[in-house]
Amino acid sequence: MRLFVAAELSDELIDALADTSALLRDAVRGRFVAPDLFHVTLAFLGEVPAAQVDEVGMYVRSACEEVEPFATSLGPFGSFGRVSSAILWQGFSSGRDHWDFLAERVRAALRDGGFSIDEKGFLPHVTLMRRADLTHGTLPMPCVARGSVDAVILFASDLSGERPRYEALERIDLL
Repeated sequence: MRLFVAAELSDELIDALADTSALLRDAVRGRFVAPDLFHVTLAFLGEVPAAQVDEVGMYVRSACEEVEPFATSLGPFGSFGRVSSAILWQGFSSGRDHWDFLAERVRAALRDGGFSIDEKGFLPHVTLMRRADLTHGTLPMPCVARGSVDAVILFASDLSGERPRYEALERIDLL
């Protein structure tokens, strides 16, 4: 199974991200991420045998035991890749220490459990578009909102269809 661990975003954050995505439709060509798929990836594991999913969940639960819910605010746009075929994302303007703490706890627990994770540096963001052509026009101002992060989800992802499909295998509430 292809697994990743993500922070669940509050409705206030999801709604603002969806509003920003709607504004982008008039300004940028590319492939939009559906609002029901918005999340912040904390750790990407890739392929993990189905027999080890419960073990992954145990390590993620352990990592979240001492993490409290936190407030965060949406911030500016950013992009990865070439300007003509970029990943366009929206970041956060507050809560960075909390984001870093949560991601490092999850990543350390998984590494300690012997799981391989993507070791790219952590940058809290929500992907809004893939293959975005940013060579023409001006991006609109992103919608901003303040919301909370109060849960982490272990997801299985399936990329074989026309759009990604994420299945929540376990939801861990932050206390």
